Amino acid sequence: MKTTTTTRISALAIIVLGILLAVLAPAGEATSSYRQLGVVLLVIGVVWLLRQKRPEPATEERVEPYQRPVLKWYQSPILWVPVVAAVIAILSWIFI
Repeated sequence: MKTTTTTRISALAIIVLGILLAVLAPAGEATSSYRQLGVVLLVIGVVWLLRQKRPEPATEERVEPYQRPVLKWYQSPILWVPVVAAVIAILSWIFI
């Protein structure tokens, strides 16, 4: 059985959905059935995730030693950290 990223993410999504249903069941008459469904989905997701095989690591032999690629100016954290801080500051100022 070949594992892809999509199947792993799907299994994790089912686990998260199961946890949400088990913990955050709506108040009312059918609370226990939501929680039971959540536990069943959680178990199904865990079993599905554990049955998947890990992908084989790709063996690439490099003749030359590894060289780190040079970052472009727009990939630099020196540029983006202040931009993100400014956006967060503006958003917090707007929503206060």
